[in-house]
Amino acid sequence: MVRSTTLRLLTQELNDCGSVVLISRSQVKVHIVPATLAVLLTVAGVGWYVLECMAKGQLVGGGSISGLACGIGAGSVIVFEMLLWPRKALRRLRLIPAKYWMAAHIWLGLASLPLAIAHSGFHLGGWLPASFMILFVLTILSGLYGLAVQNILPRWMLHNLPSETIYSQIEYVSARTVDDARSLLIAACGRQRADIDESSPDSGFMDSVPQSIVVGAVRQSGKTSGRTLETRRVTQTRQDAEPLWNALAEIQPFLLHGKSADTPVTDRQQSLQWFNRLRNACSEESGFVIDSLQQFCDQRRQFDVQSTVHRWLHAWLPVHIGLSVAVTVLLAVHIWTALKYW
Repeated sequence: MVRSTTLRLLTQELNDCGSVVLISRSQVKVHIVPATLAVLLTVAGVGWYVLECMAKGQLVGGGSISGLACGIGAGSVIVFEMLLWPRKALRRLRLIPAKYWMAAHIWLGLASLPLAIAHSGFHLGGWLPASFMILFVLTILSGLYGLAVQNILPRWMLHNLPSETIYSQIEYVSARTVDDARSLLIAACGRQRADIDESSPDSGFMDSVPQSIVVGAVRQSGKTSGRTLETRRVTQTRQDAEPLWNALAEIQPFLLHGKSADTPVTDRQQSLQWFNRLRNACSEESGFVIDSLQQFCDQRRQFDVQSTVHRWLHAWLPVHIGLSVAVTVLLAVHIWTALKYW
């Protein structure tokens, strides 16, 4: 079975740029150490802050010993989080595997939020700490969104988009699909007059047209869906040549360009009705040809869904990076201001 494994390819692609790690039972060893460290850091910092508040009978601020310790801890984690960029630049040195670095990035990043809240004394203060805290929360939320979609969507694609392919190859595969469709019709119906080059020695009708064609089909093996290559014999249904060639001409823009093309097969329900009408207009012997054309359209529709999911998987990252840079800049300003007026 020929299967493009979406989960593996997407994980490898995103791991290469240092931006994803899967959370699953098989990855427990990757997460256990940074998760434990994050929990201990959070419990120690927040617990110390709570004990000092109880001792003084009020909420203490960032100038208290525990508040200052929480602030230093949160700031140190933010600096560590930003070290992901230098780590990517030095990844050829293979200092730390990306999955372990990303696991630490995730869990320590989550631990930094309660520490920062404890440091703030549960109030935003002036415009600088308020801006910093708002952007910091948005940074954490954007990271959680990225973590969620990268753990959910690839698995969803694996089970719901059996015709998916490598994202960068969608246009190429679509063009090849049109070639396959034309080859199928040539095998079944012969060439159209419009396809014949009069100057070619092969011009005129070809009597020795192919008797079989290799097409892709979606099959199920256990819990895995995949595409198989299937060789099918075709009969000469030349009486249906005109409606079949006209059908290909009508769906070809959709096969090439997807949902941006204005065709009757763009919508799934309209496509079913359109192909039913085509079957009624053709003989039963053309059923295999029509089924193959419909399958090509279903494949292209899945490519459109894959493109949308791909954007969901990647669009968050520039937002997360932008917020992270802004938070780092405000952190530096916050530290400089605090030291200046100490």
